Amino acid sequence: MTEDPNEAYEVAPIEPGLHGPPKGWWTVKRNGLPVRHFPGKEKAERYATDPEYRASLVTGKAWEKAKRK
Repeated sequence: MTEDPNEAYEVAPIEPGLHGPPKGWWTVKRNGLPVRHFPGKEKAERYATDPEYRASLVTGKAWEKAKRK
């Protein structure tokens, strides 16, 4: 484990499979374990490096998130 939480994240392309995500999706891993998948590398890299962005995706209630869109 590392002191900087952002250092624990890595971004890797997903290998498309028969029942897996389509080509072009990326996986964010934390300490080697997959935590989230994204349809573009930019969003995956932002998730891996921006703690506020990570928090914005997990906090709040579903109906509040729907109102923001």
